[in-house]
Amino acid sequence: MYDPLGLSIGTTNLVAVRDGNPPVSRRAVLTLYPHCAPKIGLPVEDPDLVEPGVLMSGFVERIGDSVALVSSDGSAHDPDLLTVEALDAMVAAAGADAASSEISIAVPSYWKPSTAQALRNGLRTHLGFVRSGMAPRLVSDAIASLTAANAELCLAATGVVGLLDFGGSGTSATLIDLAGDFKPLSATMRYTDFSGDEIDQALMLCVFEELGHGSGIDPASTAAVGQLARLREQCRAAKEQLSSQIATEFAVELGGRRATMRLTRDELGDLIQDRLTGLIYAFDDMLCRHRKGWSDLCAVVTVGGGASIPLVNERLSVHSRRPVVSPSQPAFAAAAGALLLASRGEDIDIRTRTSIGLLAASSGGDITELPAGDLLVIDEEALTDRELAWSQTEYPGDIRVPYTPEAFDEDSNPAGWSMRLNVIDPPRERPWRRLRLSQLIVGMSALVAMTAIGGVAYTLTGIENRQAPPIPSVAPVPLPPVSTLVPSPVAPPPTAVPPPPTAAPVPSTVAP
Repeated sequence: MYDPLGLSIGTTNLVAVRDGNPPVSRRAVLTLYPHCAPKIGLPVEDPDLVEPGVLMSGFVERIGDSVALVSSDGSAHDPDLLTVEALDAMVAAAGADAASSEISIAVPSYWKPSTAQALRNGLRTHLGFVRSGMAPRLVSDAIASLTAANAELCLAATGVVGLLDFGGSGTSATLIDLAGDFKPLSATMRYTDFSGDEIDQALMLCVFEELGHGSGIDPASTAAVGQLARLREQCRAAKEQLSSQIATEFAVELGGRRATMRLTRDELGDLIQDRLTGLIYAFDDMLCRHRKGWSDLCAVVTVGGGASIPLVNERLSVHSRRPVVSPSQPAFAAAAGALLLASRGEDIDIRTRTSIGLLAASSGGDITELPAGDLLVIDEEALTDRELAWSQTEYPGDIRVPYTPEAFDEDSNPAGWSMRLNVIDPPRERPWRRLRLSQLIVGMSALVAMTAIGGVAYTLTGIENRQAPPIPSVAPVPLPPVSTLVPSPVAPPPTAVPPPPTAAPVPSTVAP
């Protein structure tokens, strides 16, 4: 029996939820040690983080990036593997065991398919997530958050809702159809101008206006970096306190100056008014692009840490004139929804499955196929491929073969664990491939060209191999004299007409 466990990945926080236990939230900061497993979170969140180590942050937004993260000691680390180590540390922080847990991980809905695939590849390489033979299930945080909100608020059975997730690095907006299995009707819109980090920076500017001008602080110095990081955490804590309190106070130190800052909820509202207006206009444009309006929505659901700010729901309710609802713990909605999806086990819908295993029949040990559900579909814009079988993985030597009574040896294999394999369809006969007209024309053209080239080559070879005429071995005969070369006069041809008679000679009186 596997215990369900829900995890959620955010750029700011990681959350783990178990049945009967309060949610565990840790900052997305990993501390690396040379002698033990990494630990997740900040020292203020975990009292066990007293030993110094190498701090790594910013790995969540770098998942799928081929460029490695360089730590302070100069070592390079893969962001995908750092995220997997952080998830394994979250499992340990929640008091669970990956070997006996049915894990569902809620990932950001705006991720690209390549990002989700990179995370899945990293999970395959970690022993903590594969020693149980159950691959962790990846689900969209939009679907997971809406699942948790629907279980708590009992939304309508049908209709379209607008889900707004106010996160640390931006706000995500998605249109989802409540009918059936919560099918997304649009790609997730990411609006980065309204985020928790932007609000924290606005609060820090207020502190700089109060103390920064006369403090003489050097931002490049080591002491200034530590003070700025501590001030940022104080501003973030003050923002979270104003979600439930009207005013808050905190002591700040900047440079050589110290002061006590007092911040009210109205002042925080003035800082975020313009950014919130930009988000509402961006959501209006998103509805127009999908040929919908606020009247077509049955409700607006807000989740994430920013949904705890009262001004956010008030502005949305006034502008949309629709019901704006939030779960009791909006910051943990994604992890709570992942827990509900993990609790369903084999009855979970096809859109939340990553892979299915093989069942051994009770008689004979034959392998039978599970029902359909071996595909992972995060949303309309983030589709991942089928889980690879053991023969298709990049590391075939690290995966063991399925169980067979003849091959199993308890002495040689005391652990006995194996990777969870997928259902492999029987090989089908290769269909007869038809030749297209274009392929036939190209083939005949190639044949004619080859024939022509062969003829030319044969002709040139025959010319080169032809023998030259033999050279005469006898000296040439000398030329005859020039006189013999001059032609003699030729007598005129006889004529058939007789010549005229000549006259008789006249006697002459002159003596000879």
